[in-house]
Amino acid sequence: MRTTVVLSALTAAIAHASISTKAASKAGTALPPMRRMRQPLAQRRTAVRSSETPAETPVVAEEPARQPYKLPRGSAPMGDYFDPLGLSKGKDESELKRFREAEITHSRVAMLAFLGFLFQEALLDRPLFSTPELGGIKGPAIYHFQQVSERFPLFWVATLPFFAYFENIRARKGWADPTKGGPLFGLKEDYTPGDLGFDPFQAYPLDSNGKKAMQDKELNNGRLAMLGVAGLMAQE
Repeated sequence: MRTTVVLSALTAAIAHASISTKAASKAGTALPPMRRMRQPLAQRRTAVRSSETPAETPVVAEEPARQPYKLPRGSAPMGDYFDPLGLSKGKDESELKRFREAEITHSRVAMLAFLGFLFQEALLDRPLFSTPELGGIKGPAIYHFQQVSERFPLFWVATLPFFAYFENIRARKGWADPTKGGPLFGLKEDYTPGDLGFDPFQAYPLDSNGKKAMQDKELNNGRLAMLGVAGLMAQE
C-alpha cells in the first residue's frame, strides 16, 4: 500500500515538472541546459563579455605625408645628396634650404678663391700691391693677405662697404624678415637657394631641363673648388 502511494507521488511530481518546463519554454524563459551550467565560470564570463557591445574606438585622422623638398642633387661622384656626417637628418624644409644656401655661397667663394690662387702667384713679377719700402708681394698665396695689410692697412676696410652692399641684396632677395612675422634665420618660401638673378652674360638657360643641368654643374664645380682650395692651402 505504501509502495503504491510513493509511486503515485513520484508520477505526479514528474508530470508537474514536465508541464512547468513546457510552460516556461512557451513564455520564453526556458531554463538553461545542465551541460551549459556545468561550464567553467571563466568561460561563462568570457561568453558574457563577448556578447557585450564593444566600445567604439575614436578615429584619429592620419597626418598627410609631407613631400620631400626637391633640391638639386648634382651628379656623380658628388651627387645624390652626399651627406656622410648625416647633418641633414631630421631637418625640416626650411633648414635644408638654409644649408643649401650656405653650400652654394661657399661654393662660389671657393671657385673665385681657386682662380685667385693661380692669378696672384702668376703675377708676382708684376705685383699689384708694391711699395718702395717693402717692394712687391712675394711667396705663396696664403701669405698675400698679410702682405697687403702691411702695405695698405686700410685696403680691407675699404672693401667692407662693397661686401655689405651685395650681402644686403642677398638678404633682401632670399631671407625672410623676422620683424614681419617671418622665421628667424629662415628663407622665403618662394626663394630658390642661390637664385639671386645675377646673370650679366645671359648664360642661364630658360627651360627647366637646362636650369637643372646648370644647377648640377654649379654644385659639382663648387664642391670640387672647396676641396681644391683646401688642398692648395694645405700644400702651401
